[in-house]
Amino acid sequence: MEWIFQWIRGFLKCHLKGGDMERFFNLCRYQGIECWDMSYSEGVCRCCIYLDDFRKIRPFVRKTKVRVKIVERCGLAFFIAFLQRRKGLWLGMAGCVAVLCFLSAHIWKMEFSGNSYYTDERLEKYLSETENIRIGSWKKDAVNPVLEENLRLTFPDISWVSVRKEGTSLIVALEEMVKYDAASGEKSKPRYICAAKDGQIVSMVTRSGVPRVHVGDTVKKGELLIDGVMEILNDAMEVAESVPVGADGDIYAKITENYHQTYPFLQESRNYGRASEKITLSFGKHSLSFGKNPYSGDDRVTHDHLTEIRKFGPGIYIQKDIFRPYTTVPSLMAASRMKTKAETELYDTIRKFEEKGVQILENNVKILMYDDRVEVKGNFVVIEPLGEEMNMLPQVIQNEEIGETHEYNRNDD
Repeated sequence: MEWIFQWIRGFLKCHLKGGDMERFFNLCRYQGIECWDMSYSEGVCRCCIYLDDFRKIRPFVRKTKVRVKIVERCGLAFFIAFLQRRKGLWLGMAGCVAVLCFLSAHIWKMEFSGNSYYTDERLEKYLSETENIRIGSWKKDAVNPVLEENLRLTFPDISWVSVRKEGTSLIVALEEMVKYDAASGEKSKPRYICAAKDGQIVSMVTRSGVPRVHVGDTVKKGELLIDGVMEILNDAMEVAESVPVGADGDIYAKITENYHQTYPFLQESRNYGRASEKITLSFGKHSLSFGKNPYSGDDRVTHDHLTEIRKFGPGIYIQKDIFRPYTTVPSLMAASRMKTKAETELYDTIRKFEEKGVQILENNVKILMYDDRVEVKGNFVVIEPLGEEMNMLPQVIQNEEIGETHEYNRNDD
């Protein structure tokens, strides 16, 4: 930070030659004149001195007969003088600032989000023809509350709209109302949310559809949680129509995740034999090979095949193939290494839970050491999303519904 204050104050880089330089610097020090970055070579002393102190050294120069030469001028005062001599630079900077301010006061981009029925082109056409807001319009002409109100009145299917300006962009975020048109006769496939695992529901928010379970219920995998078909009843409380509205919601459950891993001490390692090489020179469509694969067609020998390619131009390269035979032999790994591996994989499992936003309530996993293995077993009690979207009910639920219908018909008879 010291160089910043030096630059603001202004300083000179000087060369001193001849005379009594030692006496000169003693006089400067006695008068409080600071010199820095001093060096001496070939009878020339180089140093830096502040601009205001330079005016005070004239008497010392006469006394010591030292010749002072200014090599470079640095600092704010010299920079301002440099700018004053170049008026075109000031005019260019002022012009750039003016153009930047002028352009930043206009709208140069329109963004729409959340729209599916109303296209971007239709919304841009409305803003251009009705609100007189288009690319290049003044930002002050786009009044956010007025635009939001006019968009809601003009497009009745928009339930919520937000207009904001960010930089030179006009951003319109909206939400459209989803309607079911019974007269059109469209029968969209209902969507269901079923349980992906066994668990106990701790939180449930239904945005669309009919909930079939409640908080505190214990559910099995595949059980229906939210029904995507809503039944409309008439005055006699009979089902008049089934409307597919789709199922949408957030369901969280307390789930027990089992964890079991085994790490035996006895592992396999490879003993490699002598390697064989094959070198191929390729020139376009022509090639020349030296050596071969001695293990080709021999199923009794297992080997590794490594390839290295070095290119020298289009179609010109050298390929080197290395064939290394090996035999597999058992090896005993240290118990500490296997325990470290087990702890690392257990930590990675916990980290994956945290990355998915899963809340771990209990960690009941233990690492057990045996004579021939390390065994990790136990379970995690976690809270995680339970719902799984389906377009068709699981076969078990369909069979249960069919069974209930047959039972009802038999009782009616």
